[in-house]
Amino acid sequence: MSFDLITCSSQLKMFKFNFDVEDDTEHYSTAVNHTTQNQGHASVEAAVVPDVFTELFLADALNSLPSKISYSPVTIPLANGGELSLPRRDLFDARFQLISQNVDDPDALEQPSVNARSALHFLDTPSDLVPLVYEGGLKTWECSLDLVSYLDGIKSQFDFSGKRVLEIGCGTSIPSLYILHRIFSSPPSQNQTHIHLQDYNASVLELVTIPNIILTWYLSEAAETYRKSEERADSPLELNISESLKDAFHQSLVTYGVDLRFFSGSWDTFDLQKSCGSYNLVLTSETIYRMESLPSLTALMRGACNAEVSQAVDDYLCLVAAKVLYFGVGGGVTEFVRCVRDLYKGGTVETVWEKTQGVERRVMSVRWN
Repeated sequence: MSFDLITCSSQLKMFKFNFDVEDDTEHYSTAVNHTTQNQGHASVEAAVVPDVFTELFLADALNSLPSKISYSPVTIPLANGGELSLPRRDLFDARFQLISQNVDDPDALEQPSVNARSALHFLDTPSDLVPLVYEGGLKTWECSLDLVSYLDGIKSQFDFSGKRVLEIGCGTSIPSLYILHRIFSSPPSQNQTHIHLQDYNASVLELVTIPNIILTWYLSEAAETYRKSEERADSPLELNISESLKDAFHQSLVTYGVDLRFFSGSWDTFDLQKSCGSYNLVLTSETIYRMESLPSLTALMRGACNAEVSQAVDDYLCLVAAKVLYFGVGGGVTEFVRCVRDLYKGGTVETVWEKTQGVERRVMSVRWN
């Protein structure tokens, strides 16, 4: 594992990690490149104010999608030796959407929104992380696949239906896509399942998180009737975003008892009162890379499991998937465990899955006092 550390003209640090799941391949990338370089980056503002907690509404996000999106499969190795393929929107397609929206909106060309400007920039540059500006959510990271593998291994002991689920730092939301895949591939349930997704960048939710959810539904058994009745796209890896598709998707959410909500902003501003309480399942992957953010991350995870708000849950499962060490950024498993134990006496972290060859990775279960 390696990174390129880029010192910006604004003194903000940009990091490049060479271990994400490539957009044009189905399998992990484990390339290692031990280089460090300094580059100017004039487009990042010198004074950066963290984004605050904001809810993005599903209907608005669906209406902002273009008439057609393209996607590619991500193949996930499972604990039982099998594989699962989940769809993921192509990054070039997301970039085309942003460019098209700006071309269609003269005001946006003169003064693009912060979200659009940030998204376009980080779709075009090699940086994976600029703290408080872009937190890497446009890419799919290896540990999110590890988390899916672990979840698949415990599916007989943990029923996702009827639970309240929160994925923190969701990005392309592979773990939540897996849960939705399971729900949409099962008979409709009377249980209401709440799946809430959080990412620092609202543009990530709009460009990849929500499109990926639509794609997962479309390729599931829940959408079989709609697939047979629709007018097919030109390519088997393209999806027409029609009004009839939106209606069918919303109807499936009702039929399968799925409530989706989306939140952007920094972890320390996340409002558990507005999200209606704590959760049965809290998931996060590739989020412990920076020491400065560990206190706010652990506080949110603990609050999401134990919050004394309107819907406190009786029991919970809190899972963190991460690399053992993130060189150059300061974070890693040791620092995360220390933060949990130092800030929350009685908090425990147990490794429930690990990979020791190559880039070391773990899935950890956290219990809070």
